[in-house]
Amino acid sequence: MRKVIRVFAKALGLVVLFSVAWMGFLALELHLEGSQNPPSVATGSVIQKILNAVQRDGGRDLYPRRFEACGDDLRRARFEMNLQLAGTWGFRDFSGPERRMDWVYRDASLLWRDLSKHRASSRSAALLALDQAAADLEQAEQVTAVSAQEPYVRSKLAAAAINLKRAKAYQGCGRYDQALDCARESIKASAVAHTRSRMALARYDDPGHLSAWRGWIRQAVDASRTSGVALVVIKERHRLEVYRGGKMVRSFPVDLGANSINQKLHAGDRTTPEGLYYVTQKKKYGQSKYGMALLLNYPNADDKRRFQAAKERGELTSRTRIGGLIEIHGDGGRGFDWTDGCVAPDNRDMEVLFRETSVGTMVAIVGSDGGVGPVRTALRQGDSH
Repeated sequence: MRKVIRVFAKALGLVVLFSVAWMGFLALELHLEGSQNPPSVATGSVIQKILNAVQRDGGRDLYPRRFEACGDDLRRARFEMNLQLAGTWGFRDFSGPERRMDWVYRDASLLWRDLSKHRASSRSAALLALDQAAADLEQAEQVTAVSAQEPYVRSKLAAAAINLKRAKAYQGCGRYDQALDCARESIKASAVAHTRSRMALARYDDPGHLSAWRGWIRQAVDASRTSGVALVVIKERHRLEVYRGGKMVRSFPVDLGANSINQKLHAGDRTTPEGLYYVTQKKKYGQSKYGMALLLNYPNADDKRRFQAAKERGELTSRTRIGGLIEIHGDGGRGFDWTDGCVAPDNRDMEVLFRETSVGTMVAIVGSDGGVGPVRTALRQGDSH
């Protein structure tokens, strides 16, 4: 009987010991459950997607330190988590990696928020800059179309057009900062081209020049009352007007020098001179390179004074010559300025001029008569913007 009791007592002790051990194990598992099971990998995946989106939208270049810090912290959190996963159950501690992952998620979310705000602001600024760049380029092209486009001005116009095209491309793919930068470069280039062109055209709106030009026209018109015929060439409108007895009786379109917007200063500048001249010789077919021609007395006294003053200022070299052989000749009507400084109506109009003029006929060549013309219109449009 005692033996049975001892066996029963041992069995009961084992049961109690097992129960206590089992309850202790359950308590330990409950106590360690939060730190022994790894956190969800979804958080790391979400963070990586956020960083990928930030990089795609240019956030890595805009916020390089914050972006790199988030990437480093994410890699560190994943490393620490893998380190705990490799450890023995019961001795793991995922609380540290989990806190770091939460910090990274917070920083990445703030980075995305700031980038989104910046992109919204940049998008609005880029749209405004694109509109301004397009308007400025159009305005610059209008002004330069009637001016002598020096290579520097042409290069600036080309740069403005190229940068505007790039800005539109960047805008289309959501790269608003780059779009804004290119639009601003386009605006700068257009401004240079516009300013340089307006400087070349400014004299067409200058009261002093307009007064002198109108004075020359009056003298030519008055001369037609005594001599019978006088000619007036208005460079801005590319017109040659014939006056007889103080009244205009004919008006012909003419081609001018390739750089006709300027005042002629020296040989080879391909500009049409401005001033009061007269016909010194009438050349028939075969006597001129371009059919019939009326040779003018360029350079006159004013041309010589202007040329000498430019030399004294050091604007011309000692070898530069004043030039000559300025004619009103045929072979015009091409629709663009191509001569070396001469005035060129078409052959039919030239024959009329040849019949109606004589040696000594006064010819006034002016930049503008102060009326409506492409140069003054372009200047007015520029002032209105």
